[in-house]
Amino acid sequence: MKKNYQDLSQGDLVYIDLNPTKGHEQRGKRPCIILSKPNKYLNYMIGVAPITTKAKPFPVHVDLNGTQKIKGQILLEHHRMIDIESRGFQFVEAAPKEILEECIEKIKLFY
Repeated sequence: MKKNYQDLSQGDLVYIDLNPTKGHEQRGKRPCIILSKPNKYLNYMIGVAPITTKAKPFPVHVDLNGTQKIKGQILLEHHRMIDIESRGFQFVEAAPKEILEECIEKIKLFY
């Protein structure tokens, strides 16, 4: 079980409280996928995308298949950087490599 944010890896699925938020941002405690790689310069700032159970077809949504505990759809249009140290987290499991690769490819569409 990963309890320290420094032990987290790209592709890990965690519960994070995304509050406070504004507008149409995903809010509340919800599952997220970690999109960023560990970076000694950004330290506790990590890139995440929330996961929802209300699946809707959308080009930048990724179906989360092949996991044991968290099911749903990754909402890449809601990806953002967060301070994991101050928000806290609960590690759940790691996403399959194929899911992470699909997320990274679709994130490139934004930039």
